[in-house]
Amino acid sequence: MKTRVIKTKISGGIEKEMSEQKQQSMPKPKILGMTDASSKTGFGGIMHNILNGVSPKYDPYLLGWGFHYEEPIKRGNYTMLPTTGNDYYGRDVLPSILSQLKPDVLLTQADTRMVGWLPEILKNIPSKPTWIYYPVIDGHVWDAENKQTKWPSNWTGFMKQADVVVAMTNFGKKILAENGIESETIYHGVDTTLFRPYTEEQREQLRTNFNFKGKFVVGGVFKNIVRKNPEKYLQAFALFRKGKEDKTILVLHTFPQPTGQGEYDLVQQAIDLGLVVGKDVIFTQQGLPTEVMPQLYNSFDAFWMLGGMESFGVPLIEAMACGVPTVALEATTFPEILGGTGLLSPAPVFPDSNKCPVTMGSYNGVEGVICDPYDIAKKTQRLYDDKQLRVNMGFKEVERAIKIFDWSVIKQQWIELLDKHVVSLEQLPDEWKEILG
Repeated sequence: MKTRVIKTKISGGIEKEMSEQKQQSMPKPKILGMTDASSKTGFGGIMHNILNGVSPKYDPYLLGWGFHYEEPIKRGNYTMLPTTGNDYYGRDVLPSILSQLKPDVLLTQADTRMVGWLPEILKNIPSKPTWIYYPVIDGHVWDAENKQTKWPSNWTGFMKQADVVVAMTNFGKKILAENGIESETIYHGVDTTLFRPYTEEQREQLRTNFNFKGKFVVGGVFKNIVRKNPEKYLQAFALFRKGKEDKTILVLHTFPQPTGQGEYDLVQQAIDLGLVVGKDVIFTQQGLPTEVMPQLYNSFDAFWMLGGMESFGVPLIEAMACGVPTVALEATTFPEILGGTGLLSPAPVFPDSNKCPVTMGSYNGVEGVICDPYDIAKKTQRLYDDKQLRVNMGFKEVERAIKIFDWSVIKQQWIELLDKHVVSLEQLPDEWKEILG
């Protein structure tokens, strides 16, 4: 009896070991991401972290827009594939990549206008991957009832062809649902081991290094394009600094002129508002290394997020993770992301309109909200006057960033979503495995 028990234990151990070896030898399901090649853009940075995050269970690749090397390269835990054709978004090379790579999943993160051709290509692929679309929902189409849930019909028709749609926020999920599209929400993430609050002594040293010493520093991080309301940063600061001109400074991390990939000449606008560039307002330019950005955030006393059309807003969670008290426009995704930790500035509304916000038209009929620079200045004055309020807000923002937005949380949500929607050979019944080889 004793010998039989020992044999059973040995046999069970061998079976377990063989099972583990089999799992290790089984090829991982392949996931092909498609978005910006640069990890410094919003699209590229998010996809970079998603692909690295799911790599323990999936074999990730990226068809990177703007990556034109002749050969694939390894970046982190995934392989970068070049868009060597004539189409910037990879339309002419994608069919051959899908045919050769045979990915189990195609994950696209893009504006709808960038990939509207995709369903036609997927129709002609013999082994079609599961297409997961992570779309941009950054506003709404105007409607007389002010429901703020309409979305362009040509774009919703496109989205319905995806196998799985993932919303970046519950704001986006609500609009998708109102337009007949089911989705799951997975937020963008932030590395809270890198983006973290510094001590007061470290902050003071940064301000000295950046020549901000003795100043109350208001900061903004955005792309110089119309939907980000770039000119409102200058207008609000011109109002806020009155009576304390030598005690305040505005630091904007953006391309400030059209010649440098911007849409506004913010340098000229600053001059016309009576602001001295290099003294009252400083432009740090975009493109700083990621590891330097936490230093920039930690030099701020207050952070402004004033964009009127946002599908998420990564700089907001980066500032939150660094504990910088925030004043944000009360529009699209910002209230949801802040979750009550920052100050919200309501958008101006049309009179006699059931509180319909004043908006500006954008691409394909989607509206962007404008902000009230007078209210932004007023709320920033509250932070200026009350240091304890700044400390309390910063603490709550850090706590929320770690709990909700840290990449360790977000990557697990992506793994769970992929596990739910991707069927690997190992999960199939034995008779199916034999048929499929």
